[in-house]
Amino acid sequence: MELIDQGHRRISRRLDLARVRVLGTVAVLGPVRPSTIATELGLTASATSRHLAALERAGHLAVEPDPHDSRTFLARLTENGQAEINTTVQAGAAVFADVISDWPDADVSTALTLITRLNQAWAHRGDTSGAKSRPGTGPRWLRARGRVNSQEEEA
Repeated sequence: MELIDQGHRRISRRLDLARVRVLGTVAVLGPVRPSTIATELGLTASATSRHLAALERAGHLAVEPDPHDSRTFLARLTENGQAEINTTVQAGAAVFADVISDWPDADVSTALTLITRLNQAWAHRGDTSGAKSRPGTGPRWLRARGRVNSQEEEA
């Protein structure tokens, strides 16, 4: 729990993790309806709207009319949004690489195996937050970038 708590506090000083998840979901599924984002991430409609509005103001998302339903809209990723995703992934990878820089390769391999096992067990147990869980998988936006599967293959 200490690892999770420290990681979250350090990351959340720079960015809003929920917004990163929304941005990543739009990157994979977009153009996408807000209701789909809410369902995918287990968010309320109002929380999804707040995040979408903030991401649009920041220039990371653009909205367009939904051609199939005039009551809603579609969110799509902008070039700035893709750049933000790339920056976030690179920053996280750099911090992680720095943390484990003095670890022997065998320890890195062991940690990867155990973290993968922990994620799979967590997914199998089920998510009690109300979000959908998919056993043996990570967030869709990471799977699309080849991050989760490549990590599992290395294990």
